[in-house]
Formats: sequence, C-alpha cells, structure tokens
Amino acid sequence: MGVIDSPVRLRHIECPNRVIRSATHDFLGTKDGHMTDAEYAMYEGFASGGVGLIITGHCCVMDGGLANRDQTRISDDSYIEQFRRLVDIVHSHGALIVPQISHAGPRAVDTDDFADASAGEVRRDRMARALSVTEIEDIEKAFIAAAYRLKKAGVDGVQLHAAHSYLLSRFIDPTFNHREDEYGGSVGNRFRIVENIVCGIKETCGDDFPVLMKINSDTKADDEAYAEDLKWIVKHSYDIGIELVEFSGVDFINLPRMDRLFYLERAAAMKRVVPKMPMSLVGGVRSLAEMEKVIESGLDMVSLSRALIAEPDFLKQVHRDTEHQSPCLSCNRCFVLPNMHPGVRCVREWKKIRDRRKAMNN
Repeated sequence: MGVIDSPVRLRHIECPNRVIRSATHDFLGTKDGHMTDAEYAMYEGFASGGVGLIITGHCCVMDGGLANRDQTRISDDSYIEQFRRLVDIVHSHGALIVPQISHAGPRAVDTDDFADASAGEVRRDRMARALSVTEIEDIEKAFIAAAYRLKKAGVDGVQLHAAHSYLLSRFIDPTFNHREDEYGGSVGNRFRIVENIVCGIKETCGDDFPVLMKINSDTKADDEAYAEDLKWIVKHSYDIGIELVEFSGVDFINLPRMDRLFYLERAAAMKRVVPKMPMSLVGGVRSLAEMEKVIESGLDMVSLSRALIAEPDFLKQVHRDTEHQSPCLSCNRCFVLPNMHPGVRCVREWKKIRDRRKAMNN
C-alpha cells in the first residue's frame, strides 16, 4: 500500500509500519482497574489488523488520579500480570504495544480532594486547590514507578499523556498553570514535571527504554505564544530522550464533522523546526489519502483513533480498497454510548444491535 506500510526506526524501537493506534479510552475495563477478555480481543484485533504500534487507553498511575471508573490501572504491582498477557497477544502478531500512563488531575473521579497545577474553578461545581511541590514530586514518582512496572511486564515503552486537559497538560499550558515557583512561569518551568518524569524513567528503566509523549498542538488561550513554547518543548523533548511526540489538540470534540487532519499544519511546522524528532498526528484521519498526506508533510507516523472505533478492521478495508473512507461520523457518541450500553462503542454498532432486537421482536 506504499508509504504507510514502510517500517520506521525510532531511537530504540523499530515499528513494522507507520500506523499508530492512538490511545483511546475503551470503557471495557473492570471497576477495579483490570482488563477484560473483550479488551484483550480488541487489542488483538488491532494487531492482527495491521496496526504497527498500539498505544493503550490511558492507565492510571496512582490513587486520586483516576479519570474513569473502568480505567485500566498500573498503580501497584498487582496490575503487572495483565500487561504481560497483553504483550504476548500483541507481539504474537508482530505489533508493538506501548501503554499510555496518566493522572487525571482535577478531573479525577476517585477523590473529593481536587488538585491542579494552580488553584481555580474547574467547572461550576468543582474548585481545585494547587498541588504542593511535595505532592508534585509524589506524582512524578508514581509515573516513574508505573513505567518500571510496565517494563517488567515486557512492554515496548510508555507514552506520557500530556494532552486533553489531564494533569501533565495543565502544567504545560499557561491557560491553567499560574504558579510562581519552579513549576510555573517559563516554559521550562511548566515542562519541569514532564522532564522530571522522563529523566526518572530513564534512570530507573534504562536509557534505552522508550518514552513517548502525547501533547496538545494548540491551546484556547494565547495560541501563538503557545506555538512558540511548543517549539522549545519539542526540541527539549528530543534532548532528554523522548522517542516520539504525538500531536493532538484541545478542541477535537467540537470541530465540524467534515473537518479532516485537524492539527496537521501545526504539527508539520514543528517537524520543520525539529526535523530529527519523530512525530505523529492524530485527529481527523479517515482515509488512505489522508494518512499519506500526513506522512508526505514530513511526519514519521500517523495515528488513528475514532476511525478504529467505527471500524476496527479499517486498515484491512483500506488494503482491499484504497479509496475506502472511514464510516466514522465524528458524532462523538463513542464518548457516551458505553455508559448507556456497556460494551458498545460506536453508534453504527448500536444501530445494528437495535435492528437485530427489533427483528427478533417482530
């Protein structure tokens, strides 16, 4: 199929092709943080379906940082074994597996003590306090410990979730970070929590253990100033050993349904600034032509999320028909359907189930 099928070498791993399954919460886990058979089957489908690098849904690194009640956890050693099973499944198909690790910050659902980079209103019914430096250091240690557990499980690396208004992104973005200590102010200070985590992982897991990062390519406040900060962040990320930067953005849920390649212009600009840093883009990729456009822009890989929710065998479909378009409607129902109908992730899937039920009742 051409360019997306060619292997790509990062610093310490070689990906069999240029396609990433971007981290996506799947609502398939148990309430105590374990993966289910349905979840393992989903990942096996990605691996057998041609995805070269699979990034898991975000995994919680510590109590008080849980984003969803059914979120996978890696907050203590009891969770290591489930990742060993996942590694065996994915590796058997020749794909790579990289868990994403995260802390929900003030969006956490397992605490009433809402803490953030800075004090302020998170929403009308929730006020957050500012984390102390000691608490920040404990969070850094939790990320490092989570990465070490995952290394013991045999994964191919970890990705830090520094996007989508989870805690790390809220330190990076001056929209949320108004601190006046060593974790606030300059871009270097705002990035300090990420740098400390990366350096701690490298020290604990070895310099050759891959660390990737997902980051917002834009912000809702002073976006031009953020773009200048991003240049520094990407260059510094390369200097401290981050393996790949995956660009997303803050507003993908609210974009028009027909929009495509949401953040390509900004991501391609970052690639021109730091050409040696491997990069990928997620957001609005719905066809082979769009995947190729991402690679042709200079980026090294292309990431899929909702296209694989709507059609788990999307890559197989594209291999059979190069003109195939993802049936994803960008309706965002995949964020709410699983709560109403457990195990159902796409409105297309729900319509099929509903039609079958109607036929049985007739």
